[in-house]
Amino acid sequence: MKKILIPTDFSKNSKNSIRYAVDLFKENPCQFFILYINIEGSNITEKPVYEFGTNVLVEIEPKAISHKLKDLEKFIASLSSKKEHHHFTTMREQGYFLTTIRKHIQEKEIDLIIMGTRGASELKEFFIGTRSGDVITKVECDVLVVPDKAKFKNFKQVVIPIDFEVDFDDSILRKIANNLNSEKAQIKLLYVTKSQMPLFEEIELQQEQLVQRLSEKLPNPISFHRVVSKQIEDGIQIFAESMNADLIIMISKDYGLIQRSFLDTTVEEVSFNTSIPLLSLQG
Repeated sequence: MKKILIPTDFSKNSKNSIRYAVDLFKENPCQFFILYINIEGSNITEKPVYEFGTNVLVEIEPKAISHKLKDLEKFIASLSSKKEHHHFTTMREQGYFLTTIRKHIQEKEIDLIIMGTRGASELKEFFIGTRSGDVITKVECDVLVVPDKAKFKNFKQVVIPIDFEVDFDDSILRKIANNLNSEKAQIKLLYVTKSQMPLFEEIELQQEQLVQRLSEKLPNPISFHRVVSKQIEDGIQIFAESMNADLIIMISKDYGLIQRSFLDTTVEEVSFNTSIPLLSLQG
């Protein structure tokens, strides 16, 4: 059974992330943990704000939280796509966001975090803060970011940006297959370069080998594409929109803090610009 953690602040778009999750995994047995984190106080090592594109909501009154949780449970019960093999647990906890998320990931063996976002500007504020990309780059769990008003539809076009430094091992390929839930989805491998120069022979060979390897492991149609863009995130966004992509999948790299801050910014940059759901997989 897939175990999914969905943080909530009771806003419309956090509810939309629940609806999207239920539709996405309608055929899969799932245990959904809906978590409200009540944050109070301050700490110099962790920003005491619960913000990932939704409204910041800090409720001190326990009765108010209980009422909102009951309303959320009614909302979940009303979802027409909710299946018998879907189980929900609503939770509330007081503490710091990352600390609490990590605790539940470990205790409940969470497979995926799903987060809603209201739009580019709000999510950008979260990602470019002092803890740039905390949830994606500092929490050891796969993360699906669902933009505001996004409605799930069967994946037809999926874009996977590549840089030939990430090894698509069997565990990553299994994750891709499990999250797509469709053999018909077309996978577009995207390589963004900053100049029109022809690719080096070594890169061309890596490209051919990667397409061949993925084609052997995944049943989906796979193709390789190259775009030229001064900004990687712009190239990904423009290409994904031109393909009417339903999903962008990115592989997070396990860099150290300094390397991550200065070298591995692609995931964070794309996260706050895209209007397309983004799935970040731990590499």
